[in-house]
Amino acid sequence: MTSKNSSTDRQLQRSIEHLEHTIRELPEQYAAVFHPGKNLLLHFLRGIVYGLGMITAVALVIPLAILLVQQVQWVPLFGNFLSEVVSRMEEVRSLK
Repeated sequence: MTSKNSSTDRQLQRSIEHLEHTIRELPEQYAAVFHPGKNLLLHFLRGIVYGLGMITAVALVIPLAILLVQQVQWVPLFGNFLSEVVSRMEEVRSLK
């Protein structure tokens, strides 16, 4: 009977040690929970950088795509349509 109690005591001791170890690691693993201001700031900055990246990509990719497509007017399906789009964009630009 004592060996059974001894085994149970050892298991309980190991469980308690494991719980203590887990509790000590919580602040490191879940910094967002313990430092919500830091987490909020990081997400805010991430959103700003993401938005600026999207604006930059759109500002570079769309004009480059238009220039590329202007050179490919021999494509009968897209050439006339894209020429019309470019001419309308130039009209709008000249109105300003």
